[in-house]
Amino acid sequence: MKHLLWVVGLVALGPGIWFLVKFSQSGDVDTGGETTNLIYAGIFLVIALICFGVFFYMRFKEEGDQDISITRL
Repeated sequence: MKHLLWVVGLVALGPGIWFLVKFSQSGDVDTGGETTNLIYAGIFLVIALICFGVFFYMRFKEEGDQDISITRL
């Protein structure tokens, strides 16, 4: 499960950065096409952030549970 979150986060990070660069390279912000690039970038970056956050939460929770079980022995 943790590895799947890591992979999905990395896969979502790629298009998020690509759409963000595509939006930043466009000169005219008033047109609708460039605004959709910003929306797509935001969606992909939020997905990546959620996946990485859940991954690190699960990882540190497991490490914390291991420390507690060792001290009880």
